[in-house]
Amino acid sequence: MNFQRINSLEMETEDHYRKKANFYRTSPEYGKMISLYPILESSIKDCKDENLVA
Repeated sequence: MNFQRINSLEMETEDHYRKKANFYRTSPEYGKMISLYPILESSIKDCKDENLVA
């Protein structure tokens, strides 16, 4: 994490957020959350190929 940007309103790059999302989706916490909430898993699958950001 770049601590110099904490007080800035500037956003990170799209690539940065994609890497964060990939890391999170492979984490044990994510796996546990999905197993606890099966409807969440189906909702995520339903949105998988959607273009949610213009």
